[in-house]
Amino acid sequence: SSFRSRGLEVVADLDSIDPEDTVIIRSHGVGPELKNKATSLGLKVVDTTCPFVTKAQQYAAKLISDGYKVVMIGDKNHPEVIGVVAHTQNQAIVLDTVEEAEKLRFIPRMGVVFQTTHAIGHVQEVVGALLKRGKEVRVFNTLCGATTSMQKTAIELSGEVEAMVIVGGRQSANTAQLAEVCRKVNPRVLQIESAEELHDDWFHGLSRVGVSAGASTPDEVIAEVVERITNMEPSAASA
Repeated sequence: SSFRSRGLEVVADLDSIDPEDTVIIRSHGVGPELKNKATSLGLKVVDTTCPFVTKAQQYAAKLISDGYKVVMIGDKNHPEVIGVVAHTQNQAIVLDTVEEAEKLRFIPRMGVVFQTTHAIGHVQEVVGALLKRGKEVRVFNTLCGATTSMQKTAIELSGEVEAMVIVGGRQSANTAQLAEVCRKVNPRVLQIESAEELHDDWFHGLSRVGVSAGASTPDEVIAEVVERITNMEPSAASA
């Protein structure tokens, strides 16, 4: 990536970092123990955690301290979720489906937070099931406003075109969610990482194609995709 070419190194732990190095915490955030360790090692820390993720971390920590059992709606293997759960001393329950929520034991005092990139419709369905599993249930909307707005726009666009192309990383949660919500409106959705994955045969017979992208997709990558589709006569790209 462009960051690696500028000297950025990705590490899994702090033990391999020299004291004079600068540590950048990515947008997904990390648990408090890692931050504390970085401080104790005297490292310079630049925290780029997304404000919505920080809010989810703070709500989760406050709920635990107030005596609530925290339930997080999200992917248990996603780094954002792992970081939020760490702010509950790893006591939070993570689930991601209505079925899982319905199987949950009864919890007298429950606090609910969401993975920030989830689709609002999906979250509402799971919350509906959770409300039946607790006596007192506090729900905090920790969805990313930009992601929610992007999904709404993409849904509207999906209904106006013959096919949608979603651009973003294979491991990107918000890209995957974007593709999922678009498929509910338009079954013809292609998820790609770059223009190199586009093939003329997929666009055969199409005259109007929509393009949307995950939050971290570089502008130049999106532009390349739009240009490639536009040049596939007689297709027309809408972004």
